Amino acid sequence: MASLKDIRRRIKSVKNTRKITLAMKMVAAAKVKRAEDRLKANRPFADELRLVFSEVYESMKNRLGELEESRYADLLLERPIKRMGVVFISSDRGLCGSYNANVLKFLVKYHKNCRSNGIEPKYYLLGSKLTRVFDRYCDGQRLGSQMGVMGVPTLDTCESVAKAMMKAYTDNQIDAIQIVYTHFKSMLTYQVNIQNVLPLKGEIEEIHHDIVPEEATIIDTDTLRPHRSETLLEPSATAVLDTLLPDYMANQLYNCMLESSASELAARMTAMSNASNNASELIDKLTIDYNKARQASITQEILEIVGGAEALA
Repeated sequence: MASLKDIRRRIKSVKNTRKITLAMKMVAAAKVKRAEDRLKANRPFADELRLVFSEVYESMKNRLGELEESRYADLLLERPIKRMGVVFISSDRGLCGSYNANVLKFLVKYHKNCRSNGIEPKYYLLGSKLTRVFDRYCDGQRLGSQMGVMGVPTLDTCESVAKAMMKAYTDNQIDAIQIVYTHFKSMLTYQVNIQNVLPLKGEIEEIHHDIVPEEATIIDTDTLRPHRSETLLEPSATAVLDTLLPDYMANQLYNCMLESSASELAARMTAMSNASNNASELIDKLTIDYNKARQASITQEILEIVGGAEALA
């Protein structure tokens, strides 16, 4: 049995650890509320922007001749999908339960499914946790990566990533763009999802059920709402495309980053809550062990005193 000194040292150590986990839980709870507020404020705009762009997208596909002057005209051209560009969103910090493990597990399944369907995936990674272990678990090509951007997602980050992905598309490095993120449902529920960004229709609808792992939900315009009537483009189709497409790309990515950030904080709050509860249970167990050891020590001392007295009698 451990000595009283060792048990006291362990109790003190666990109590100090519990202070840290309780503090992290409180910080995560405050941050997740702010993250949830930002997400709720942006989500309706992101959904509506996606619907507006889908309608403009359908209108423009029939008027490609009017878009020759647009630098984004190539982004509307659908082609056989042999190379998939994917933005994978993880986190920059740990201590958030199975959050990062779920993203990594999804990456491995997604990569395997793409290869088995004759598609070469190319990745843009956001978050240091996935970026640092990517090469160990996946042999896919990187289009780029950014670390230290998931604490508070910004539109500047999203715009730079969107530009890189659009350039890869126009340079024929990729044939489609998807975003893999963690969808925030509630404080206790979040799920790795995938969103089709470009193209919105066509072959990508036929293949995404083959390459996306079963546990994921595919987000597209039909998930949100049916299309409305024919869209009028003023002052011109080129002006609308040049203005709308960069905003659409950046905001869809921004919304996915907000979803992932809120999910990460919720996972951290839950993990730290569980850790604090486990620490309390361990302290209770160690306290019982300490009392038993102390009682045994006292009993042993009494027996020794009695034995000594009898020997002297």
